[in-house]
Amino acid sequence: MRKSKLVMLVILVAAAVVLTGCANKWKTSGKIAMGQKNWEKALSDYEQALLQTPKDGEIHYLIAHCYKEMGDYPAMVPHLNSADSLYKKGDKKIMELRESTWQQLFDSGNTNTNNENFEKAKEEFETAIKILPGNYAAYINLGYVLQNLGDNEAAYTNFAKAHEMEPENMKVLENFASLCFNLEKYDEAAAIYRIILEKDPQHAEALIRLGMISAVNESYDEAIGYYNKALEFEAERANCDIWFNLGILYFRHMNRPEDAIEAFSRAVEFCPEDANAHINLNVVLMSLEKFDEAVANLESFTLEFPDDCIGWDLYSQALLRKGLRSQALDAQKKFEECRGQ
Repeated sequence: MRKSKLVMLVILVAAAVVLTGCANKWKTSGKIAMGQKNWEKALSDYEQALLQTPKDGEIHYLIAHCYKEMGDYPAMVPHLNSADSLYKKGDKKIMELRESTWQQLFDSGNTNTNNENFEKAKEEFETAIKILPGNYAAYINLGYVLQNLGDNEAAYTNFAKAHEMEPENMKVLENFASLCFNLEKYDEAAAIYRIILEKDPQHAEALIRLGMISAVNESYDEAIGYYNKALEFEAERANCDIWFNLGILYFRHMNRPEDAIEAFSRAVEFCPEDANAHINLNVVLMSLEKFDEAVANLESFTLEFPDDCIGWDLYSQALLRKGLRSQALDAQKKFEECRGQ
């Protein structure tokens, strides 16, 4: 009996050696093929090896490496994940493979973004995230690409993820706040802009956006405070948008037409090409019956912007209010021609 059991044990051990030897054969063959950069042959050998020892984490790692060299990045993901759990002593090598692959995808995604090849960039950033989920930068860039593709809600999800991962990163804060503002998520945008101001009290964009949000919320004095603060730091650029927004607040919401004239005049001074600033300035002037100023402004405006129909209409009205009926009729004809009548 003892001899029989001993023989059986020897047979089992021999069988195990044979099976292991087969697996090692394919794995060794795959490594030789990799050394020769014959990626398809290596991949085929590793797949055979994996049939013999499916829990060999190193084989999963080597397969992922082959897929990288072949440019099939999505195929890497399940094998990298398997290697993470099965090939503990290879943690460093697995991470290096993830990081190098992520960088390739990230760089290519940026190139395609710059070339406005947004669909391809989207695919690359999405794969980069699967390869290395812990790097926030791909989420930010994917969010930007999704915005350009018109998928703002998906963009929001990715920016929110980046913000969750890097809540103190100024670039993340700026991008996420801007998207929240554009999506009219004003409360969320305001909260983020306030964080930005804590980090940079002179951040003009945050001040301007908080002014706009305050205006939406009908907190007009607060809005004016934010705009005036922004002007302190925008003096060199002479930001006409701030002056324009102040003019709107003063005229439409606060019954302060003289202040509106000052604000729109500054907007026109700093941005003479802004037709809306000219139009609003003259609307306020006419509301205060300052027709001489309005006529002088609109005469110049219609010469410079002959295709702006509203300018001709206002010019006609201002001339008529001054009693210049013939000139008013001429301006009215220009208005009708402008509108294609």
